[in-house]
Amino acid sequence: MAETKLITGREMAARLKDVHAGDSFTLDPTAPEVNSVRWAYRRATVLLGSFEAGALTAGTGPGEDGDEALRTFVIEDCERVGTTAGSRWRLSSGVRTTTLNRLRDRERLLDTLAEVRSDPADIERAMAEAYLRGKAPPSDEQTLDQLTGTLRVAEWLGAAGRAWEALAEQGVELPAAEDVRNKISLATIFQPLRVLAGNVFVGRQKELGQIAEYVEAPGGGSGLSSSPPVAVHGPGGVGKSTLVARYLLDHAGTPGQRQFPFSYLTFDRGDLLPQQPLTLLAEATHQLGLLYPACAEQAGTLEHAVRATLLSQTAVIVEGVEGPLPQVMGADDEILVGRFAQLARAVSQDRPLPLLLVLDTVERAQRQGIEAMDRLWDFLDALQRAHPMLRVVFAGRTPLHRPTREIPLSGLEPHLALEFLRTRLAGAGITADEGFLSSVTRKIGASPLSLELAAELIVREGEKGLRDPEKLRGILFRLGDAEVQAVLYRRILDDIEDAALRSIASPGLTLRRITPELIQEVLAVPCGLGRISGEEARRLFGLLAAEATLVDAVPGQDVLVHRKDVREATLPLLYRDHPETSRSIHRRAIRHYHAFDGPQARAEELYHRLALGQATSTLDKHWVPEASAFLDSALDELPPSSQVYLAHRLDIAVDPAALAEADGEAWARQVMRKARALLDDGQASTALSLIRARPGGNLHPKIAALEIEALAALGHSEEATRLVAETLERAGEHGDATTFWDVAVLGARIAEELGAYSEALGLLSQAQQATGTIPGRVEWLQAGVARLRVYRRSGSDRSAEAVELRRAVVEEAERMSRRERTSHPSLLRGLAAEVGDKVPGLVSQAARILGIDDAGAMGGTLMWTLTDSDIQDFRTVSETSPPAAGGETSQERGLQISMYLDGAPEQGATWTSALVEAYRAEVDEPTFELGTPDQTEA
Repeated sequence: MAETKLITGREMAARLKDVHAGDSFTLDPTAPEVNSVRWAYRRATVLLGSFEAGALTAGTGPGEDGDEALRTFVIEDCERVGTTAGSRWRLSSGVRTTTLNRLRDRERLLDTLAEVRSDPADIERAMAEAYLRGKAPPSDEQTLDQLTGTLRVAEWLGAAGRAWEALAEQGVELPAAEDVRNKISLATIFQPLRVLAGNVFVGRQKELGQIAEYVEAPGGGSGLSSSPPVAVHGPGGVGKSTLVARYLLDHAGTPGQRQFPFSYLTFDRGDLLPQQPLTLLAEATHQLGLLYPACAEQAGTLEHAVRATLLSQTAVIVEGVEGPLPQVMGADDEILVGRFAQLARAVSQDRPLPLLLVLDTVERAQRQGIEAMDRLWDFLDALQRAHPMLRVVFAGRTPLHRPTREIPLSGLEPHLALEFLRTRLAGAGITADEGFLSSVTRKIGASPLSLELAAELIVREGEKGLRDPEKLRGILFRLGDAEVQAVLYRRILDDIEDAALRSIASPGLTLRRITPELIQEVLAVPCGLGRISGEEARRLFGLLAAEATLVDAVPGQDVLVHRKDVREATLPLLYRDHPETSRSIHRRAIRHYHAFDGPQARAEELYHRLALGQATSTLDKHWVPEASAFLDSALDELPPSSQVYLAHRLDIAVDPAALAEADGEAWARQVMRKARALLDDGQASTALSLIRARPGGNLHPKIAALEIEALAALGHSEEATRLVAETLERAGEHGDATTFWDVAVLGARIAEELGAYSEALGLLSQAQQATGTIPGRVEWLQAGVARLRVYRRSGSDRSAEAVELRRAVVEEAERMSRRERTSHPSLLRGLAAEVGDKVPGLVSQAARILGIDDAGAMGGTLMWTLTDSDIQDFRTVSETSPPAAGGETSQERGLQISMYLDGAPEQGATWTSALVEAYRAEVDEPTFELGTPDQTEA
């Protein structure tokens, strides 16, 4: 037995210090010990964002023992994570924390990075190494990707407190995770602007001055008519977005020196919709909260209110495929606009500073149609009246055809074009002869895009090539052809040395994505290479990937995508000059993608079917909703008939010339969208003219329903009623239950408003019978609720038929899921009105989803049915906070009342009864202004 030895307190402290610094210490003393191989794997992966298990070789060589150790490590210490390179592994958070606390030394952590091959896509590893070596750029200067990596490393070490403290003592300084999150939020605003502004910006001083004159002028206007916005417009590549980005960065983009608040809103984002202007208001509010932290709470409250109202509006829109748009500038919109104006004044600290909204890529908004742009314009007009210091700058390809201060953009002035080219080449280390550069600018013009392409072509020749007279003449000759931008790219293709690559590079534009497999299976044969091996396909893929002028690589994937400007410039010429080659590639691509699953594969298959102009019936068989997000940018590349088809699927407007070439079904779908928008906008006469414009008459049943609605809206009740009967007969003959239901319910509403209650009940009874072949309960309930309304309004709600129907509707309503109710707000309102007294939960949920409007029919009913004591009970029980400055929206009010009712208050029954009557007042409001009926029942 070992002899016991006494030690001093100082010696004990020294020993404890050694233990604290040694490998044996962990933050969690209960953590199980692991063997040396497993520990080696933990070390190797502790600073990796993700990894492939096959890349790990730490601690053991190949063999059965090594495979088992790796398998144990992956299963017990790691978790799956999705990356751009596919599914990978990463160290689980608890194991990472323990490992970091055990290592907690700069040099030891740096040593771990040498144990696994570097992965350029692993931004977490890159930023961890940068901080450990003291070479990380200041967080204010980091890109969005770098900030994302910094945040992850800060979170890792923030959880490993001992490692954080030890590294700080060694001079490793990391920003706090919350500070990085704030910078990431700001980077989402500024990084797109910096990308747009680019590294080379010359000239445009006149245009910048025109924007400044408008934005920075004192005072404001009470509406867009008194203070017309700026509209920058010009062809693609001329520098519209670059101009507005440069202005923002120079005048409002420097934190701490920001001259005025702004919001950058680009319609490239699919969630910003001109037909729903509140989408823009929500994003503008969000950005102001990020830019001005002192007002973040106020901005957050407002953003929540805007998005709640948006949610309700969107539910109304998606309730039916062609559901009506909510009224623009209703009471809620006006309240939200007023509160946004208050936020704008708050971020300006009540100084008379302009608030600039930049609306970029407006051509994408214009695709939604004139009605959508009208809604956007009306909204901005209301915002201008609420906040006279508002300034709006549009940037798009075509004029707005509205009262604006137009700034048309064309090419640069000759001396500025020369400066652009000189600066761009200097950035590549090339100093060219001034006379040569002047010749280039004279030959190609002064479009920034053309100049950029010319510079890329010159850079390919290199400085030595520029000293060769023949090379100089060759470049100038190439730049002198017509269709400059397309020709420049074709000349670049001609310079490719590898003959096989040259043969596939131009036809390859037919594909939106290129992989080695697509080169082998789709491009090789049509491009004249015959059948090639996988090895040859990979070789060509590698060569093409090096052509940065033509393609961009998709991070983490063996995928190349053609540069957008390449496709825009050359794809039309490719289709014109090599139609059969292109069609062959499209057909082969369809076969290739048909063999794969997933939204991306379906979208690419659909793209090639659309490019071939396949029939609507064929496209319908292959359509998947998830494809929409991948196909939005392809619209302008397609033939007219396919443009019409895709426009319907994307719910956007289409050019009238394209519409004329569409097949019958595609035409009908687009006309339905347009007519629906016109009816919602109160333009029934224009909608009727559009519906009846197709030569040969209209036999499409859904368009017949819109025609009936247009006639009813115009007061033509006799004609509408006659068309109802004709359409029902035709739908019945064809077994079209959906159309029969649509038209029967619509015809019943017309009859109800004419006072022909027996006719309305008969149509609704037929509609309910038709739902026997329609899946789900929603249509049956909608017709049933309408029948109950007619029974009530006609005074026959106590008849045996009405009582039995009421029982059945209550039973079905109670079976509805919360999601079903939320997805059908109009049905929910009808249920609350007709059976809310039997199912009080419907009333509470209707208040939450639909809001409580204190004006109109609902507000008047509540005012006369609720007593002062009822209102006082609500205020006492709910302990509501004072309304937001500027007023509360119906959604905010509805949420408060719903929460009150859910608490089963003493006066709850009275409130429920009052709300049922209020909802009845709403659903009884006339849909059509039919005037004196042609025939009414006694």
